[in-house]
Amino acid sequence: MVRLASFIPILGAATFSNAIPTGDLPLSEPVAVERVSVDYRQASYWKPPMKSNIQFILSGIPDVDDDYIRPLAGIYEIDMFYTPAETIKKMNQLGQKVICYFSAATAENWRDDYNQFKKQDLGKELPDWPGERYLDIRRANVFEVIKKRIDLAAQKGCNAIEPDNVDVYSNDNGFTPEITPGDTVAYLHKISAYARNKGMSVGIKNCIEILGDIFPDVDFAISEECVQWLNCTAYANFTTAPRAGLEGKPVFEVEYVNYTYTGGWSDQGVALNPSKFRLTNVNFPGLKDEKLRRKLCNLDEEGASLEKPFLKINSIIKTLELDGFVMFCDGSAEITKTKSVDRAMAGKSGIVRRSWARERMWRRMGGR
Repeated sequence: MVRLASFIPILGAATFSNAIPTGDLPLSEPVAVERVSVDYRQASYWKPPMKSNIQFILSGIPDVDDDYIRPLAGIYEIDMFYTPAETIKKMNQLGQKVICYFSAATAENWRDDYNQFKKQDLGKELPDWPGERYLDIRRANVFEVIKKRIDLAAQKGCNAIEPDNVDVYSNDNGFTPEITPGDTVAYLHKISAYARNKGMSVGIKNCIEILGDIFPDVDFAISEECVQWLNCTAYANFTTAPRAGLEGKPVFEVEYVNYTYTGGWSDQGVALNPSKFRLTNVNFPGLKDEKLRRKLCNLDEEGASLEKPFLKINSIIKTLELDGFVMFCDGSAEITKTKSVDRAMAGKSGIVRRSWARERMWRRMGGR
């Protein structure tokens, strides 16, 4: 469960800094897997540009009823299950690509497809998340259920998917024999081939131990709090490509803060006076406001600027609620208008969203 041993080779001399360590960053050990035969020339799908803005909304549904959306980030990540196809279609019409989020390695008893998993598929319940259990990603039935989730994403018009929780190998999941990083790599090969053939690109969140092995099978990466967890450099060989003859792929980085704001908002949710933001973060108690923003955006690193982000990473600042608020690295901020998810859609559990706060709690238990 403790990831410290995995971080040591990556961080090296950079234990207390995000500065690039001397020499090439190591990639994970090669993993022998059975690749799915796919002719990608027959699969046409959108891929995020290397330098992009993004907005994450997993609390609520973007409200596009008035035929506008703010910010015009270009890319939105939303909850696949709760966001209607009509909303995704409208977002595309408004010029926004949509990444659809769902869990690919846990079973949630408030989902309509929960009963499609077999007893043997289910492992331990996630700490602090009643009703959610780890999945044995090696089992054929698990992939069959997840294929249906990918089908749903395609039917709704998603431009990409983010299959979450695939780092099940690093958690106390209850399976014997243990799930290995190689099992995740093999699983992602299948997910990627299936999704790409349905016209969607595929992203990965965290999982820095296997970035080298999954590079061919993902089109972008999402990092949570790499500044706070001192592992931004793990993505250096992802944005610049791990091997000769390959092109780098984009990384989207989200850092979490608490904030107060007294500057007022426009009718469309644009912060009118960004200097009135007061930002705080428990991991950087000595930094506030602009200095904290610069730190979280890696703007203090040598050679980094808004035009040339550190390691080409696209950073944004949000709160753990993952609601409509977003701050960009230039200090501008906006609030996307959202609709509340009807609690009836969540079933008898009453759970209406999936929060990435789960990941943060796990790391506090030893993941750092």
